[in-house]
Amino acid sequence: MQQKNNRYFYLALLIGLMLHGATLMFTFEGTYDAFVHLFFANHYSENWFESWNYQWYTGFTVTSYPPLVHQVIALLSKVVGLKAGFLIWSFFIVLVFIRGVYVFSKIWVGERAAAYAAILAVFSTAFGEALHIFGQLPSITGVAFLLNACPELYWWLRKDLRYRLLTGLSLLAMTSTAHHVTTIFGMVFFVLPTLGLAVMNRSAEKKQGEQNVHFKDIFREVFKVLPRVIVFGLTVIFITAFVIFPYWYWSKSDPITQVPIPHGSRDSFLEVTSSGLVFFLIPWGMMLFFLPFLFREIVRKRNIFVGLSISLAFLLGTGGTTPLPRMMLGETAFNILTLDRFTYWASLLSLPFWGAFFYELLEGRYKNFLQDKFGYLFRFVLTGALCFGVLVSALSVINFQNFRATQPDKIDVLPIVNFLERDKHDDWRYLTLGFGDQVAWLSTNTSALSVDGNYHSVRRLPEMTTRAVERLENAKYLGTEGILSLQQFLTSPEKYNLKFIFSNDKFYDPVLFFYGWKKLQQLENNIIIWERNDVPGLASVLPRKNIPDIQRLMWGIIPISVLIIGLLINLWFGLRYYKKQKEDQKVILKYAAQKTHKLFWGTYTIWIIAFAFFIGTGSAYIAYKNYDHTTPTNLIEAYFHRLDFKNFRKAYTYFNPETRPSLEQYLMELSLEGGILSSYAKLDTIDIAFTPGREPEKLTANVTASWLTALSSYQTTHQIELTKKGLFWYIEPFELEKRTPPDKFIRRPSVDFLSHGKRKPIANKVEKRDILDRPDVYIISASLMEKEGDYSVVGQIINTDNDPAFLAVEVAFYDDAGNELARNNVQDLIAHVLYPKETTSFKVDYDPFGHQKIAEADNLDSTVIQPHHFAVFARSLVSGESFYKHTGVQTVRIEGQHTLKGEVVNYGAQQIIVPQLLFSYYDTDHQLLWVEPYYPQGGIRSQRKKPFSIKIPDLNNIKILKNGNDDNLRINGVSRKLYRENQFIPIAPDLYPTAPFQLNDSIMVDINISAQMASQSDE
Repeated sequence: MQQKNNRYFYLALLIGLMLHGATLMFTFEGTYDAFVHLFFANHYSENWFESWNYQWYTGFTVTSYPPLVHQVIALLSKVVGLKAGFLIWSFFIVLVFIRGVYVFSKIWVGERAAAYAAILAVFSTAFGEALHIFGQLPSITGVAFLLNACPELYWWLRKDLRYRLLTGLSLLAMTSTAHHVTTIFGMVFFVLPTLGLAVMNRSAEKKQGEQNVHFKDIFREVFKVLPRVIVFGLTVIFITAFVIFPYWYWSKSDPITQVPIPHGSRDSFLEVTSSGLVFFLIPWGMMLFFLPFLFREIVRKRNIFVGLSISLAFLLGTGGTTPLPRMMLGETAFNILTLDRFTYWASLLSLPFWGAFFYELLEGRYKNFLQDKFGYLFRFVLTGALCFGVLVSALSVINFQNFRATQPDKIDVLPIVNFLERDKHDDWRYLTLGFGDQVAWLSTNTSALSVDGNYHSVRRLPEMTTRAVERLENAKYLGTEGILSLQQFLTSPEKYNLKFIFSNDKFYDPVLFFYGWKKLQQLENNIIIWERNDVPGLASVLPRKNIPDIQRLMWGIIPISVLIIGLLINLWFGLRYYKKQKEDQKVILKYAAQKTHKLFWGTYTIWIIAFAFFIGTGSAYIAYKNYDHTTPTNLIEAYFHRLDFKNFRKAYTYFNPETRPSLEQYLMELSLEGGILSSYAKLDTIDIAFTPGREPEKLTANVTASWLTALSSYQTTHQIELTKKGLFWYIEPFELEKRTPPDKFIRRPSVDFLSHGKRKPIANKVEKRDILDRPDVYIISASLMEKEGDYSVVGQIINTDNDPAFLAVEVAFYDDAGNELARNNVQDLIAHVLYPKETTSFKVDYDPFGHQKIAEADNLDSTVIQPHHFAVFARSLVSGESFYKHTGVQTVRIEGQHTLKGEVVNYGAQQIIVPQLLFSYYDTDHQLLWVEPYYPQGGIRSQRKKPFSIKIPDLNNIKILKNGNDDNLRINGVSRKLYRENQFIPIAPDLYPTAPFQLNDSIMVDINISAQMASQSDE
């Protein structure tokens, strides 16, 4: 029997290596964390003892993450490369994990059932998810060592075998160096139940059987072994603290102080079903069918300790579905921990009993009962169905990325790396947008620095830590919080030496364009490079936080030494006491005789649940096929969902088949309506109200949709007619206004500009004659305004030069004592590029909480200090950008008292994708009072016009606190007075007249139009 059990165990190792080894090569690059671990491994590969990494978040210490896995991959990368090193260690850990499940299961359910548990561990959906979806190699490594450590500690306490204590402690030390969280929680969920089992079995030996053991006997035995257990616990604490001491030093000296980041494992799984799928259903998988058997087994006296552990982990793993996890953990811990780890541990703790269930089903009492009661065929079909379900669920998890994309499409980072290494582009920081976790792989392949990163625990920039944002690159998925955080970096890039943005998502194009970023080029991997002019390069020496040399040596030597010594210790004692362990450490479980119906009640329950599950699943699948059409609400929600994700073919199927146009006509009509909503928006919420139609089978849906863009949010209203055909609802097609442009062919002359750059291809030298002078611009006026408790500086700038000028405007706000309160840059409230003799208005809002000194304060809700003085700093740079100027406004008028209406006309030869109207309001003395932007929802095709309607701000509530003068208005580093005297620019503002529309006796408005272009095509 022993030999047969070993064959099953070896079979499990072989299947595990073949299944996970073969598939991991195709899945690991699409996991969430694999590239993060490769990034850390690359750091150690390049400089083993360096504790500081400059590449993310303006620098962080690598002692913030236990290093064992990263250091092993770094060593392997010297021979086979980083990716192959990751795979080799993964293959090794898969084998260690399977062995850990086998030896851990033996102490709970015996050798035969443990062999089945080892095979089932290969197909564990929790393990498959951690490996193939999450890529959590350090966590898997830690739990693999922990599972192997538990039996060692069990036999130490059960048989007083001291060498097993040594092997167990060595494995726990390896666990700590790989993933310290696993050691901390593993002591509670894994080690304590194991030691409790050892105490229980010691008592059973003295009482000649488990049935004779009472709680007083257990307590008596606990007091006997308590001193040894206390010493053991203190030893584990010392080992865990010592082997990764620099980590604890970092966490103490630089604690994490940031706003909690939302995580799906804290959601209510009944409300957010996608979170329930990923963090509950997938980890448990087919094990959900055996939960009645599991909870029946863990209430046995022998299993009571592990039963408490499994029950607690199961409960905590339900996240926000019930209030209990929040009450048990407390608000702080609940918002910091990712609760899916508890479900992961609960499923692993249940594997021994999962193996026991299959043993009973295939060879034991359940097999005999099923065969005697229902016949061989029935037993065979049911057993085969369950085994088939285990296989299919495991394969489904492994191939999860084929069903639902977890990452953007694979990006070839080589063109980006080549760009950063060319022309000293790595002298600035960069930012990626829409890369997913591949941002870590880009960082692995380049030495250039990024303001973003993929390990949020080490972030220290207040612009990130004060918002619930994990990464800037996926800001659009984080709603307003993400967009606001991203905008801070786009507005003040010089603060972070941020010059280049690599965009893989056109959602961000409008905010980049209107915040003054220039589209530089498109790489061969279709990544768009955006550049910001006039950003200073990185200093030659960057700030860093040093740790003592002794800690750097500890970090580089101890973890890898712990692994080597631990493996040698376990190998030595394993070979030395191999035969003795086989003879003395068998676990024989005796089940009490039970009546057949009592024995099988759990199985009945299991199959009732299974039957209900399959019936429910089948019904749900049938309903799902026609789900979108079953109710009017479902239909409307599905239609907008398809539009949001640009699945126009599917959206077309929602129209009434009898009245809808052809698919070609529908797609052509969609292409005619461009703009920020159709091309750059994400659906946020929709509100639906129905009005009964004139016929019973018709409804009118009044839909209000909220859309989020990188610039602002929009609300659109739609009146949609619905028709019921049989059992299903359909949408009646919309009528589009069809207009023909007056001119069939358009000719437009153009003036082009080009800033050629260096005259010589020299990488390490720039000659003075190759640097262009800054264009002459002039600040006509600037004033500090107050509007309903908010403060802003508004003003006007003109380009007096003969070359186009890129503008960067910064405003410093001061209190009455002259102390600086905040320093803010202009965002989109300016035309960043001015042609010769062109004028623009600008507005810079006072935002004290965006300033680093204020953001680091303990109380961000403190009273805003009123600014009394200000200074404007305008910088100009020659720009070679060409902008579309063939636009105008017409029929500008006031309707009612507060509504300004008109039309924007595109009389040029190109399509305006995202138009911007900059409204500047003046009083009758031509004093600029206020500036506001407006972004129409749609684009404007050539020879067409688009109406606009905005609410006029209440200008009576605007107070002029202070006007600018020659001293506090600075242009290219000098005061306006000196600038004017040197450039012979007159002072009189009326020499630079505006041409505003006279709206009434007290208000004038000037409208400046900017536009983002797509292509020459009109479609």
